[in-house]
Amino acid sequence: MTEVIFKAADYLDIRRALFDLHKRILKNPNVDEIKTCAKYLNLWHQKAVSFNNDNEVDLLMDYRVYAFRPHGFNMAEKYLRLNKNTLCEYDRALLSRMSLARYAVYQVEATNSVDEVIVVDVFIKTRFILVDHQLAKTATTGMVIASHLIDLGEFTIQTGALLPLNKALLQADEVIDALERIDDDHYVDYFLNPANTSKLARAIISASVRLGYTESVKYHDV
Repeated sequence: MTEVIFKAADYLDIRRALFDLHKRILKNPNVDEIKTCAKYLNLWHQKAVSFNNDNEVDLLMDYRVYAFRPHGFNMAEKYLRLNKNTLCEYDRALLSRMSLARYAVYQVEATNSVDEVIVVDVFIKTRFILVDHQLAKTATTGMVIASHLIDLGEFTIQTGALLPLNKALLQADEVIDALERIDDDHYVDYFLNPANTSKLARAIISASVRLGYTESVKYHDV
């Protein structure tokens, strides 16, 4: 079995494969899991899932695939475990990376305005290349964004549910509470662990919904 090497030049093909896997993972929804996730994200009202806009739909779907871990692993890893013998080699390789996706807050340092953005993780100060054709054309220095990130070796991609941040959102009670629970001696390790960053995802997304921030998503300098 040969190792699958992901290349930035194949970004569009990777993106299409990623979204196809999203659809397959979410094809047969578990009602109880949807209810639980909706409650976590402030999207459950009057005994039903309630969305104010399409952004909230995207955030819930993304959270379900990457952050919801009722058995210690996310739905991407669950899908891989259940279908490993029938998946093609490329899908197995991509799902393995998706299983390790972590939620991060990062700031734009530079963009080539074509396909790459240089970003810095706000909490652990690591710098990495984010390949994203759309964001590269619209990003400006200082922009702060939260999303799940997939490390593909030489470069990173985001999973499709970007949430631009401002100071008010970062200082929301949910977010402050999540950050205050982190042991200072293990700060970096905490933010590199996908299971831990799932808690940050819940805090940031639920705060954004509660504050009505998803109504008019815009990019902000912080």
